[in-house]
Amino acid sequence: KPSFTHLTGQLNIGGPIRIPHIIRNGPQFFVNYQWVRNRNASTTPGLMPTDAQKNGDFSLSPPIYDPMTGAPFVGNQIPVSRFSPQALALLKFYPEPNFAGSTRYNFQIPVVGATHQDAMQVRLNKNIGNKNQLWGIFAFQRVATDTPNLFGFLDKTHSLGSNTQVNWQHRVSQRMFTHVQLQFSRQSTATTPNFANRENVSAEAGILGNDQDPRDWGPPTLAFNGISSLSEGNFADNHNQTMAYTFDSLWNYGRHNITYGADLKRVQFNTLSQENPRGTFTFNGALTAPPGSTLPLGSDFADFLLGTPDTSKIAFGNADKYFRESLWDAFISDDWRIGPALTVKLGVRWDYSAPITELYGRLVNLDIAAGYTGAAPVTANNRVGSLTGLKYPDSLLQPDKGDFQPRLGLAWRPIPASSLVVRAGYGVYYNTSVYQSLASQMAQQAPFSTNLILQNSATSPLTLANGFNAPPGLLTNTFAIDPHFRVGYAQNWQVSVQRDLPGSMVMTATYLGIKGTRGAQEFVPNTYPTGTVNPCPLCPTGFYYMASNGNSTRESGQLQLRRRLHNGFTATLDYTFSKSIDDSALGGRGSATNVVAQNWLDLSAERGLSAFDQRHLLAFQMQYTTGQGLGGGSLLSGWRGTLFKEWTVTSTINAGSGFPLTPNVISTLAGTGITGPVRPDYTGQPIYDAQPGLFLNSSAYALAPSGQWGNAGRDSITGPSQFSLGGSLRRSFRLKDRYTLDLNVDATNALNHVSYTNWITVVNSQLFGIPGGANGMRSLQTTLRVRF
Repeated sequence: KPSFTHLTGQLNIGGPIRIPHIIRNGPQFFVNYQWVRNRNASTTPGLMPTDAQKNGDFSLSPPIYDPMTGAPFVGNQIPVSRFSPQALALLKFYPEPNFAGSTRYNFQIPVVGATHQDAMQVRLNKNIGNKNQLWGIFAFQRVATDTPNLFGFLDKTHSLGSNTQVNWQHRVSQRMFTHVQLQFSRQSTATTPNFANRENVSAEAGILGNDQDPRDWGPPTLAFNGISSLSEGNFADNHNQTMAYTFDSLWNYGRHNITYGADLKRVQFNTLSQENPRGTFTFNGALTAPPGSTLPLGSDFADFLLGTPDTSKIAFGNADKYFRESLWDAFISDDWRIGPALTVKLGVRWDYSAPITELYGRLVNLDIAAGYTGAAPVTANNRVGSLTGLKYPDSLLQPDKGDFQPRLGLAWRPIPASSLVVRAGYGVYYNTSVYQSLASQMAQQAPFSTNLILQNSATSPLTLANGFNAPPGLLTNTFAIDPHFRVGYAQNWQVSVQRDLPGSMVMTATYLGIKGTRGAQEFVPNTYPTGTVNPCPLCPTGFYYMASNGNSTRESGQLQLRRRLHNGFTATLDYTFSKSIDDSALGGRGSATNVVAQNWLDLSAERGLSAFDQRHLLAFQMQYTTGQGLGGGSLLSGWRGTLFKEWTVTSTINAGSGFPLTPNVISTLAGTGITGPVRPDYTGQPIYDAQPGLFLNSSAYALAPSGQWGNAGRDSITGPSQFSLGGSLRRSFRLKDRYTLDLNVDATNALNHVSYTNWITVVNSQLFGIPGGANGMRSLQTTLRVRF
């Protein structure tokens, strides 16, 4: 139970600016300053190698085989003479287990991070005559965070952001108003990893081929099936800024309230960072598996001691990138009061987010031949594809300028003098923020950077010492995108019915439907199941390809009961039943992470429950203030009234079913260095009929037979149910005419009830079926505030 502290200070001051004999009727001003000093605590578990494993003793494990001879190691013991010097150098970062009795977790430490934050907001407001109003806003925020991890590595992040707005509102007439805004914002963020400028771990260990910039010193990432991965953050120094111009106007014409306007934004993303400068080694037991085995049935940690990773990847070079983006939008909307019982709102919006360019043309895509039989890099400095002859724009992506979004809404009272109200709406919403992540991946590609994903093989063996060298003629680019990629969008439609009930109750029933189109979808071309013959040995592979061919649907029904405030009591109860299905990220706003297909020739097999699908959700909110209304004790007087009145109690309860999880296998796609996405076979056994100590049945899944893809569906496991209870108690005490004391007591997870966030679903890991994380423990915060 690590100790923690949360300290917050706040100062508000405001009023008119008046300087005798200089400013008599100055602008109104408001200043707010917040000061935060927090130490945030958590308890982090992990699985560390035992002393026996560190000494090469695997007598308690299944047989492991010598990759040089193909024979089992005698006594399942790896001779010390066979240990890799690089592995021995990296072993020092793995701490000793600090508790026993578990084969899944044997290490746990308190992790305490720090957050220091200073923020200030300033607002000035001035009326000029009867028709003009000027106001401006300036805000800044400085944040410094210390983030330790399981291995005691401490990364530090500093950020400084500012936002300035100048606004002018002009009243043209009693029925028309116009507003103009200029806005400039800037955000600078710097991250310094634990080993930066301190210790060149890779060079000292004899690991060659990764970035030797002192800012990127440190160990490579080591990924295992069960043992905790060794990792730390990357250096970054990013400076982003936005200049925005906004115009909007309101015109009241009879029964019409018409609003229209436009925006123009010019955005800069200036980054100094590397994607993976120290490199990543993945160990899955493939090298110590039985000879002839096509599945990773050996020991991942034994592979590590021998210094033979299954895959390696690295990406560095072209660290400084200067992205530029322009965004335009325009809209018009009419709020038409047709009659006392019917209001209709009609509108249309146009959004255009130009594909991002790089100031010096350092973007790279792949020019793909028909049938993915060939691939060659094409850069923004030389925009003609060598295979297809296609002429690419500066961004290497064709712009998508036709993003018109109609909107329709109505409110209708069908029965006069009745409380029944029907509301309905339809709208289209585009995902205009998709290009930034794409540009970041296109910039970290050859020929401007070293970018590799390699697989260990007889013709191209990998070792810890020499795992980042590409064989001659290998296509080293790891990401490509359809040059005709289109922005995803979602169609939303909604109908709700609301009616008053006896007892100050209001009932609302709502149906919401969403159809996502042009969702981002990824796959790895020219891959095939392990154990089959490569159908196209000369075809390029080893890269992710993104297209906009995905789609999604979501339908939900919600029933809400709300008690209006009466006698000091109000409450709301919501129940939502929903289902979301997709084969890609959800188009439009609210996008989830991209879906990478297991079988690139059968993308429809990826259709399944969305990662955010939560079938049932119940939410309850309550507030009660004592001494309100006749039934709430307002007539109490004397010392009883003094003690009882003006206390406000609030409570929130959220309970829901679990989110979907995907069963998967840590395995490498044949012919590539890409780990996953590979799924197992479903055996038909009950998934949740688990063995003692587990929450999932390991017998429900098995590794797919050689030469076949696994038939287990994506997101076919339901994760742990969710529950949270929070509350607060507050009251204000008047001390003097101008002094007030506020008391707040806030509780999160008030019952200290453990809710797990997910299960570990890696079938070939010894951690399968156990929780992958839990919610925070109970926290009580008491606040005293004096206002004057």
